[in-house]
Amino acid sequence: MNKLMLAIVVTATLSGCADKDLGQVVNDGVNGAINGVLGSVGGIGNGTVVKNDKGFSVEKETISIFDAERSSRDYGSITVTKTVKNPNSRTEVFVESCSQPRTGSLECNGNLFDVSPEGWLADDSIFIASEGTYQNITVAAGKYYFKVQSKETGTKYYATGEATIAPYKTNYISIVLE
Repeated sequence: MNKLMLAIVVTATLSGCADKDLGQVVNDGVNGAINGVLGSVGGIGNGTVVKNDKGFSVEKETISIFDAERSSRDYGSITVTKTVKNPNSRTEVFVESCSQPRTGSLECNGNLFDVSPEGWLADDSIFIASEGTYQNITVAAGKYYFKVQSKETGTKYYATGEATIAPYKTNYISIVLE
């Protein structure tokens, strides 16, 4: 602490604080020290991302299940748990489960976006749900980007990510929300 005070006094003396009030110089020195410490742990800005050496971060991101845009990272997990030959030779997606680790089984809905070979998302989407008529949907085979959210919960939980749908089979999908 004595070194910090000495550095502030030396800086004030060398910078010619005739124009500045000594209190302002001290405040600038303290703010610089605080910014140096916060800068080393990630900082706090408009994106509200805070990181530390323990490897966790706190992020705030708005996710719209209707927009053909990827999230900054994959949330939760989208897993093709099994594929079964479809009796009608169709390629189908069947949402077999939707859950959240701390809540349990939930109802969810969302959209699938076809992914081009270059990685772009198609503007048109396919609506899916964990219950009802949208639980089993006929699609073209290929890679899809999923954007799914929980229904009727106090907190919105999301899952985003890619899955590859096998042709002429019923692809059973398990969704774990985050």
